[in-house]
Amino acid sequence: MSILALPDFLLSPGFQLERRWVQLGRTGAGSSRCGCRYRCTYPWSPFIALIFGAVLVGQFAVGQDKSSPGRSGATSANYKAVQQPDRVDFLRDGKLITSYQFRSGSKPVLWPIHAGDGHRMTRSYPLDATIPGEAHDHPHHRGLWMTFGDVNGLDWWAEGEGKGLVAHTKVLEVSESGKSASMIAEHDWMTPAKDGQTSVGVLRETCRYVIHGNAQETVIDCEYLLRGVDTTKPVVFGDTKEGMFAVRVPESMRGDKPGGQIVNSVGDLAGDTWGKSARWVDYSGPVAHNNSDVHGIAILIHPASFRANGLWHVRTYGLFAHNPFGIKDFLGNRTKTASGNAEPPHAGGYELKPGETLHFFYRVIFHPDRWSIEQGDARMKEFETETMGLK
Repeated sequence: MSILALPDFLLSPGFQLERRWVQLGRTGAGSSRCGCRYRCTYPWSPFIALIFGAVLVGQFAVGQDKSSPGRSGATSANYKAVQQPDRVDFLRDGKLITSYQFRSGSKPVLWPIHAGDGHRMTRSYPLDATIPGEAHDHPHHRGLWMTFGDVNGLDWWAEGEGKGLVAHTKVLEVSESGKSASMIAEHDWMTPAKDGQTSVGVLRETCRYVIHGNAQETVIDCEYLLRGVDTTKPVVFGDTKEGMFAVRVPESMRGDKPGGQIVNSVGDLAGDTWGKSARWVDYSGPVAHNNSDVHGIAILIHPASFRANGLWHVRTYGLFAHNPFGIKDFLGNRTKTASGNAEPPHAGGYELKPGETLHFFYRVIFHPDRWSIEQGDARMKEFETETMGLK
């Protein structure tokens, strides 16, 4: 609610103004109503009415948010992408939203990631190991990333000796539209160089990130296209829980800590969401530097994404991942809710034939508060109208 300030001459004794209301009432985000009625009895009333009307219009306009509606339904701002020697920074009105890091550990990652209001929305470790109280487990859990634990029998999920490397090779495109900023990059999934063997590429990945949102939300659309490097041999994805598209949530948001909550599109809660199929999952809880302020991270899978009905590797300790290949590790260990009694959506694993591609498309929404099923379904319906951009 904002008070309307009137010029002194309009309130002078000689200016007879019958005032009913002198407030502008906000009726919702981006909309207002003027509830003012005036009757002028000043001798020059027609002339004064023109001046007074201009004052009203001008002050009404000053009180409005001039930013235009964003892709996520509220007001948006100005997004930019800035290339650096080792990363691409994404800014909203000059403030960092996230950075695409060319390499962290054994892969490219998005880190840090901030909500629209500035809250940090991923765990800091291991990129920043100085945050008090953070668990220093699973050092391969870095911000937001895309890897898998069994490709041709080798591991790209974990890090260290004998593990694969996802190597950033080049930035193909960086673009801005004001309402969003985006980039396209290319990665090679390289075998480990060990026992005198030369590291070779197994998969070529093209990834596309589109950053948008508003003052409350950060929205990141994440698209990946995978194809085999050797055009004469298949690439075999194994059946393991270790993968694939993932975020590590802030320590204070963990599902096993006070205030932490996980809910999926079929109504499963907390640990019941692990190993289940769902169109979206929302992970919420207090944010690190203000434990009374609840934020959430929602991951949505586009129905055209490869195996959108794959199972979720979402843990109460903070791992938040969707897995399109794993089955066997989940079936005997997931809880027996209605979704847990459903038949597996596929047989597990996959053989990528020469010339074939795998296409994945996710939307991640970093938002205030928690989501209800109705809110999640509404945002999913919005996302379903989007089309993939990579070919």
